[in-house]
Amino acid sequence: MALFEHILFPVDFSDRCLAAKPYVLAMAQRFKSKLTLLHVVQVPVSWYGGMEVSSQVPLDIAPLREDAKKKLDVFSDFPGDVNVAKVVEEGDPAMMISSFVEQNGVDLIMIPTHGYGKFRALLLGSVAAKVAHDARCPVWTAAHKEEPTVQAHADCRSVLCAVDLSPGSADLIKRAVEFVSHYDAKLRLVHAIGATEARPDKYLDTEFRQFLVQSSREVIMDMQRDLGVNLEVCIDGGAVSNAVHDAAVTHHADLVIIGRGRVQKSFGRLRTNSYAIIRDCPCPVLSF
Repeated sequence: MALFEHILFPVDFSDRCLAAKPYVLAMAQRFKSKLTLLHVVQVPVSWYGGMEVSSQVPLDIAPLREDAKKKLDVFSDFPGDVNVAKVVEEGDPAMMISSFVEQNGVDLIMIPTHGYGKFRALLLGSVAAKVAHDARCPVWTAAHKEEPTVQAHADCRSVLCAVDLSPGSADLIKRAVEFVSHYDAKLRLVHAIGATEARPDKYLDTEFRQFLVQSSREVIMDMQRDLGVNLEVCIDGGAVSNAVHDAAVTHHADLVIIGRGRVQKSFGRLRTNSYAIIRDCPCPVLSF
C-alpha cells in the first residue's frame, strides 16, 4: 500500500499555490496517488445561519462556481500519468477542506502558507493554520518566502526529522523512515535543547551544556536502538525553530518532518513549536 494514496491540493489560484504545483506533482507521481484539486468559493459563515435573511446581501453563487471551474480546468494541466479530480465547493475554506478530508479518505493535504503585508513572516495564514490544527492526516506546507519558489526541493535527497525526548518521537521516526524509503534520500534527526531546559543563565556553562547534549543523545540513541535504525543526530541549543532552521540550512534539507496530530498525542493536535518551525523553515515541512 502506498504511503499516500489520496492527496488533496486546495487551490486558490495564488502565486504561492502555483509555486506549490511542482511539489504536488512530484509527490503524486512518487506515490502514484490520486490527486484532488479543491477550490472553495469563499462564502461568509453568516450565510449558513446566525443572521436574519433580511439582513443578508443577495449573493449569486452560480457565476462564481462557473468561473472557478474554468480556472481549475486551466490550473489542472498535470501530466497524463496523474489521476486528477477537480472539485469546486462553496463555504468556509478551512471547514470545507476538513470536511472533504474526512469524507473522502485523504491521506495527505498539500497546502502552501499565506501571510500578507509587512508582518507576513509572522503568519501562516488563517486557512493553513486551521487546516494544520484540525487535520487528522499528514499536512505538507511550504515555507514563507518573499517570492514563490520553483521545484528546488521537489526531489527529496536530504530530509530532517525533528524529534523531542518523548516516547511519541519513536513513532515519528518510524514514519520518517517509511517516507524516505520511497526516495534515494539521507535522513537525519534534529533535536533542540529548548530554552526552558537551559535556564537560568548561570547554568549555561560548557560542562552543563555538554551534559544536556549527551543526555539527549543517549535517549535518542535508545529510541533508535529499539527501532533498529542508526541515523545521524544533530543536537543544538536555543529555540526549537532556530535549531531546525540551522540544521536545514547546514544539511541542505529538502524537507523537514515534524510531529503534529495523533502520532504524538501528549502534545495535543498542534504541537507547541509547529507554527514556528513551519514559519522559519527554509524548505517545505511535512507534519504527521
